[in-house]
Amino acid sequence: MELTNEILGLRPQLLGLAYNMLGVFEDAEDIVQDVFEKWLSVKNVNEPRAYLGRMVVNRSINRLNELKLQRENYKGYWLPEPYITYEPAKVPTLEYGLIFLLDKLNPYERAVFILRESFSEDYNVIAELTGLTAENCRQLLHRAHEKLQRNTKKTMDPSSRTVLTEAFLVALHKQDVVSLSKLLRNDIELYNDGGGKRAAALKPLFGLEKVLKFLGGIAKLPENQDNEFMFRSAFVNGSPAALIFHRSNGELDSMQYVEFENGVITRLHYVRNPDKLKIRK
Repeated sequence: MELTNEILGLRPQLLGLAYNMLGVFEDAEDIVQDVFEKWLSVKNVNEPRAYLGRMVVNRSINRLNELKLQRENYKGYWLPEPYITYEPAKVPTLEYGLIFLLDKLNPYERAVFILRESFSEDYNVIAELTGLTAENCRQLLHRAHEKLQRNTKKTMDPSSRTVLTEAFLVALHKQDVVSLSKLLRNDIELYNDGGGKRAAALKPLFGLEKVLKFLGGIAKLPENQDNEFMFRSAFVNGSPAALIFHRSNGELDSMQYVEFENGVITRLHYVRNPDKLKIRK
């Protein structure tokens, strides 16, 4: 079969599906490329979208199982690779905080959840893409929602996220503990991924006292003195976030993403692993 404009036009959706499944963008690109190469050798496909989607789902499930084994040897805490842009993402992705939570699901639960919640596919279509029955897909989606314990229909206001992110960065820069305490929920969670290549907390931190102590300790490190860092607004998976750069050399040091509820920050994500900090156009 040929790679017509119609087929190539499916690439963003296929790429978004693979990335949402894996949380690793380069692996998602490899899967889509492999699927397109396979397409050139097949004949007489009546429904190209379903055929390609099924191949992407199957390859993503296989790759996800491989990645889970690899992550057992990962240095520190593993976070999904953020899809960083300076404009809202063109690739259809789930919210970063939701992709983070999807690690609680098994590969088939994850596939069904993504196809239903991100792409609004009918259960019969999901069944065709996954090789399951429609009823099984319904059960898997219900189980996924129980595991996630999150209202995925709730809209996170981008402007509120921007305001909270900027207020947090200002309070952190000033080491204003009072303001930080008001911005962070008592059961705040902090996740830090350095991949063994940059300093990071090896385990998640839970609770306001521990998180404030950690942030205060980081701020007092020699490399964080003399106004060495500058912040720039960006988008991660289409939602507002902050990038932290070194003033001295312009190097991107980390990505900060906040999750919030009722006007306070509930979860902080810091990705410092340089392999995951690619700004995409």
